[in-house]
Amino acid sequence: MLVIRRFRGGLVEALVAAVLLFAAPAVAEQAAPFGLADEAAQYWRNATTADVAAAYALLRDNHPGMTTEVGDPAFRQAVEAAHAIAVTRASEASSHDAYVATLAAFADALGDKHIWSRPVLALARPEWAGLLLTKRGEHWIVADVADPAPESLLGAELMSCDGRTPEDWARQGVGRFRVDWGVGAQQRQAAPWLLVDEHNPFAKRPVACEFDKAGQRTSVTLTWREIRRETLVPRINKVIGFGSAGFGVRSVGDGYWIALQSLTDPAAPVVAQVEAQAEALRKARFVVLDMRGNGGGSSLFGERIARAVMGADYVAGVVGPSAGDCGSAWRASEGNIRQLQTFVDVLGPTRGPEFTAWATQTLQKARAARTKGEAFASPLRCSAPATPAKAGKPASQFHGRFILITDNVCFSSCLDVTDMLLRLGVLHVGQTTDACTHYTEVREELLPSGMSWFSTLEAVAMEMPAKLGPFAPAVPYDGDIRDTAALEQWIVELAARPAAA
Repeated sequence: MLVIRRFRGGLVEALVAAVLLFAAPAVAEQAAPFGLADEAAQYWRNATTADVAAAYALLRDNHPGMTTEVGDPAFRQAVEAAHAIAVTRASEASSHDAYVATLAAFADALGDKHIWSRPVLALARPEWAGLLLTKRGEHWIVADVADPAPESLLGAELMSCDGRTPEDWARQGVGRFRVDWGVGAQQRQAAPWLLVDEHNPFAKRPVACEFDKAGQRTSVTLTWREIRRETLVPRINKVIGFGSAGFGVRSVGDGYWIALQSLTDPAAPVVAQVEAQAEALRKARFVVLDMRGNGGGSSLFGERIARAVMGADYVAGVVGPSAGDCGSAWRASEGNIRQLQTFVDVLGPTRGPEFTAWATQTLQKARAARTKGEAFASPLRCSAPATPAKAGKPASQFHGRFILITDNVCFSSCLDVTDMLLRLGVLHVGQTTDACTHYTEVREELLPSGMSWFSTLEAVAMEMPAKLGPFAPAVPYDGDIRDTAALEQWIVELAARPAAA
């Protein structure tokens, strides 16, 4: 039984921007004054070493996977191995760029994008080769070029650089310092960064590359040049190709369109509107839940939409009740207990009574477990088997077509909602989602230097698969998923087809 009331987002919920794009104020790198270079290098070694130690302690003392009770030796080994590499890199760090790269690699090695390093400052003027790539299957295609542009390369396929395949360059570069290369959606998110240089001293940049366009091979010596970050990032976002659903409920043709770009506070009025219009939505020929750009938050919002449209009895009959011992078990650490107190004090007034009641009860359980020396606030597994499905269980109160739209940045609680809706029989369209693990409830802390934040997870849902996603749509959308008008027209045409088509 999957329980979906988990709140994955914590207090920092802009995961997509923070993790993909280092959404931080930009800072220009300046050389240390003559005679101070050694002192500057020593500062960065000390700062990096101290922050690596603090990041490791944050995981060790708070992450559920670091306990023996969960039984995840692979995660513990990954943390220890990543920590050892980070300690070595810290001893070699002599700049802010090395500091950023060391902590990024530590986080990225742990197989869950919920664990991140978020620097306070980002390089103002990275360098690029005048080319941005997109990854289409196994092919690396030039999707954007500099102005004035070498137009002949637009649409060309990158074959190799300095005798190495682009896949090899990616695994050694962006696949170690930006994303989990084992997840296809994250490969798509990182591909445009392949020929961008952020002065990472632990990763080389290529000198010359070979391209193929219409069967003609071209060798190009790359010309690296600075670009303002505020110019580069929008171009990269365009190449990645993710949408912005916005927020609201509107009629589209003879159906309804629910736009839900996040599962954070802005979702609350949308869900209230859905619940207020539930009768009208249930009579519609189709209902669309548009989750483009959704990086997570609280899956409870998605569950409430499903109950409003399909009926609470039907949802409970398929996915189980949203209560009991089968939810996320919080590790009862001091830091995690402080986070729960913040949920009650800060988030409760905006999230409503259901969320407040859950947070208060979980806080009380965590405190009691801590007092008794127990690792978790509740049992890791259900105390009793899930109630078996019964013949004649309630049918859905919605008889039209329920369509879910996702793009490649669907992550965290967006994945929980996707999984739930697929169980409920919705039609999934759009792009393949990202992926995460059964560890939930993200929290970040400022590291001792004040130069970066680092995150941990605080709870585990053992009834979930160890890895959730990626979810591939039943009907992929090959158009520009950022174009809402074109997407709407496509959805209206799709909804008009017979269900088997």
